[in-house]
Amino acid sequence: MDQEENRSFTEIVAKPVTGTVLAVASGLAFFFLCMILPLVGPAGSKVDHAAQNKAAFLGVLIITFLLAAAASYSKLMRRKIEGGQQPWFSLGLCGVCILTLLILLVDGFSI
Repeated sequence: MDQEENRSFTEIVAKPVTGTVLAVASGLAFFFLCMILPLVGPAGSKVDHAAQNKAAFLGVLIITFLLAAAASYSKLMRRKIEGGQQPWFSLGLCGVCILTLLILLVDGFSI
């Protein structure tokens, strides 16, 4: 039964529509992340609730990274089955999220 569940999961994840939906969702999440960037910028870091702002931004950043990583995984599985191109958008978005996390950890946005 466990192999059947694993095969079912693999079939769902490897569908082209799954990777596309995850890629679009990660792109929208990144757009939202860019919109809330002022929360951790110079104006948002000088308020009393700066820690909550940073926590909210970190939460959205983690969600964006998870969506991008899931899209990359799905598209790489699809590539293994059918061939095709590398998922450059999703992999690039993962890299941007990691870079953003590093900048956030050293308070680079608050200047």
